This record gives sequence, structure tokens and C-alpha cells, in this order.
Amino acid sequence: MDSKLFAETSDAVRQVTEHFGVNILTDHKRFCSAFSDFAPKLSKENKAFFVALSENIGEIFINENSAVTSGSKSTEDVVQRAMTDICEYLNEEKAELIARSIAAALGWQMSGFSADTSDTSDNSSYAGSSTLIEDLFRRAQSGDNDACFNLGECFFYGRGVDQDYAKAIHWYTQSSDRGDCSSQKKLADCYYLGQGTTRNLAKAAACYEKAAEQGDYDSQKALIRCYAIGGTGLVPDRRRAAYYSQRYGIPMEDGTSGGLMKRAQNGDPEAQFTLGNMYLRGTGIDQDNERAIYWLKLAAQRGHAAAQYNVACCYYSGMGVPEDKITAANMFREAANNGDLDALNNLAGCYMYGSGITKDQNKAAEYYKEAAEKGLARAQYNYGECLFNGWGVAKNTSEAVKWYKEAALQKDPNGQYSYGWCLCNGVGTPRNPVEAKEMFELAASQRHIAAQKALGYCYTNGWGTAKNYSTAADYFGKAAVNGDKEAAEVQVACYKYGGEFLAVNEQKARYYADQYGLDYDNI
Repeated sequence: MDSKLFAETSDAVRQVTEHFGVNILTDHKRFCSAFSDFAPKLSKENKAFFVALSENIGEIFINENSAVTSGSKSTEDVVQRAMTDICEYLNEEKAELIARSIAAALGWQMSGFSADTSDTSDNSSYAGSSTLIEDLFRRAQSGDNDACFNLGECFFYGRGVDQDYAKAIHWYTQSSDRGDCSSQKKLADCYYLGQGTTRNLAKAAACYEKAAEQGDYDSQKALIRCYAIGGTGLVPDRRRAAYYSQRYGIPMEDGTSGGLMKRAQNGDPEAQFTLGNMYLRGTGIDQDNERAIYWLKLAAQRGHAAAQYNVACCYYSGMGVPEDKITAANMFREAANNGDLDALNNLAGCYMYGSGITKDQNKAAEYYKEAAEKGLARAQYNYGECLFNGWGVAKNTSEAVKWYKEAALQKDPNGQYSYGWCLCNGVGTPRNPVEAKEMFELAASQRHIAAQKALGYCYTNGWGTAKNYSTAADYFGKAAVNGDKEAAEVQVACYKYGGEFLAVNEQKARYYADQYGLDYDNI
């Protein structure tokens, strides 16, 4: 850590807390406004404090202040706990700067800690290492509803951050309160299912109503369902359900498990498919694989392509039925013949690897191409792989790049990574490291391990960006956590030998070597 930046940042925090009192640490908006006044030269760090304090780490320091100053708790324990929270949005170097600056401003002793004394007065290692999540956060804090919703999605599905339903709800709420329909619907789903919060159908209904009034059909059906059947926190109200049914022109029984059951029992394949999926996923009713398979099979027997595909997937993986690759392959074929592109892609996979069917790479490539030409992103990537490797088709890297790019444009992470790799190495297309890095970033934001590692190499080698070993170590660390041994070794090497914007840190290097079971001396 740059000693000059650390000293100036700590002094600015100290001035703010002395002027306004330490409780300002729990109010990140007031703190950041004051911080930018007391540290104008560090205004680029304002966003970092804004991010950090939004996680209530100020409360951590205030709550532990007396324990640390009395010696009953160590500074390092609190600093590491704060860093863990901050690292959701910031890289490790920024997180450490923030946490230690607050600790220093409060007068805590940090034994064994020393900042880097090298002169990096432009602080570019911090200004230039903004992560995609941090950028998304900054836009969200500025009131961008799309950014709030997307940040909520990142936490809900664990894209680029640890999955955290509670944090997802926080961000959905921000944009929901400002009238964003997508956030209102997603927030309602969280209350309905009890994800990240206590299940409360009254709150779910209130959110569904907001989205329903904006014309969202699924929310209109869900609102009717809430009042028709009631649940935790909401007494059934058939009169109100009838009112919304008439208002939106939707039969009152539509979308309820009871209504679906009646339609399913009467032979409606769409209702059977929907009911089977509800049992399969535990959506609105208790999860039950056997009942799920029962209803999905009935829909499949009536030629419902998506139901045939789902049943095939169950046989392929052994979910709710004994694993049976032969039956799975046959049902993928039935669904594909009925127009399901996912089934066509999976049938190609069965031919490619000989799963439940005789291996035939020519047939696999043919089916991948068919699904790719019809627009399925996964198939576009898979057909690109066939062309790149010469599997079942003549090897043609330039044609492979075309299909990787098509998949990448549809946000397929494998397509993004592979297209980026070709751009980075000049294979099948002119070399373009800047665009390659952009592709790696898009894939890495979807937790693509190879893309995370590739970004690390971009920053160590200066491919499409300035060299920055601090940011590189951060990306190698993300890939290492997900099981990439090579990335783990390079992360250790970054800290062991240092580089641009990263001082040698033997303590961290040994820590990560121990964590991943690596031989430190051979790295």
C-alpha cells in the first residue's frame, strides 16, 4: 500500500471524524460529502469510501472501538472483517486502504503493518483498478434504475459477487421505490418465496400491484393469486381477487396451483408443463421431483416440446427418475423434432460424446450448426468449437471466430471468452487486445473462471491495458477461489515478486500458498 496515499487518506478520515464526530461513519452520504471537502486531492477515492461505508463498516469500527482500544480485541481482526465486506465491491488493495485508514484515524495500533514507501503520487493503482461491480455500484448510487436492478441481479444469482439475497433485495428496493417495474416484480417474488427476507405475501402483493399497474402480465396474475389463496401475512380475499381479475381481464384461477391443477387434470398440456415445473423448482408449492416428473411426462406425451426437453434433462441427470442416457437422448430427439432448440443442442452433445447414443461427431456438428443458425447462443458457441477444433467438420478458425462472436453478442460467457481469446492471440481474426480485454471482462462478470484468469494475464502483460499487478492479483484470486490451480500459483507469484502497483508482500504470498496447498518455495 502506498504510504503517502495511506497517510493522506487516514488524515482526511481523522479530520472528518474530529469535526463531525465518529458517528458520521455510519452515514455514508454525509461522510463522503465531508470527505471530499477535507481531502480534495483524493476525490477519486470518494467512490471507494462511498462503497465501503454503504456496507455499514463504519458501524463495525464504532461498535468495536472500545474493545480494540482496551486491548480485548485486535485491530487485525476488525480490519479483516471489514475488508471481507468491502471486497464485495472493491478489489483487495482498495479494501485494505479503506479499512486501515479508518482504523488509523481512530488511533488503533496496527502491529506488523507497514505501508509501501515507494512514490506513487498519482495513485493510479487505485484510480485505474475499478471493477465492473464497482462501476455498476457507482451508477446505482447515482440513481440509475437499470444499474440498481442489475446489481440486484448480480447478488441474486451470484454473478461476479457472492450470492446474497438480502443485498439483492436492498438494490431491488432502491429502484422499485423509484417506479422500476422489473425491480418491483423481482422484489415481490423475493417476498413471495422468502428469499433474503421473511416470507410475507402482503408485501409481495403490494409490490406485485405496483408492477401490475404498469402492465406486467405475470405480476397481474401473481397479484390475483396472492389474494385468491392468501398465505403468510395475507388473509385470502376472494372479493379483492375478483376485482383484480375483472380489472386485468384475467380469469381468477389462472396462475394458482388450484386452477392449474384443474386445467392439468382436464388434459391441458401447458398447465401440466407449468405445474410440473412448479413441483420441480418448488415455486409456489412444495418441491416434489416425483410429482414434477408425473406432470411433465403427461405434457410430454401430448407433444409439448419444452416438457419433453425437461423430462429428457431429468433422465440425463437422474433427477426424480433413475439416470438413463438412452431415454434422455431419445427424448431430446422428440423435443428437437417439435422445434425445441435447447433439445437440438443437447442432442448434438449426445452425439458428440456418445451419451446414450453412438458417437458421431459429424452428426453432432450438423445439429449444432442447425441450432446455431436458428439463433441459439449455446449452439453458436458449440458449433464454433467444432470449427475451431475440427470436430465433425473441416477446421476453420476464421469461421469459428464468427460463431464465437455471434454467441458473445447474445451474452453467452463461453462465447465471450473464446472470442476474446481469439482476439487476444490473433487466431482467426486480427489481434485486438483492447477488444479482447472487453470480452474477458464481460465473461468474468458472469464468473467465467478462464476469463477471470485471462484478465489477470492482461494486467500482468499489459494486453489492452496498462500493467497493474494489483488488479491482476485480484482477478487471479477470483479464478483461484473457483478452483483454478494455475491462477492460484500466479496470484502467489504476484505477491511474492511484486510488480507495477503491487509491492512485494511475502505474508500474503505465503498465506495464499497455504490456502491453496501450494509449494511456496517452488513458485
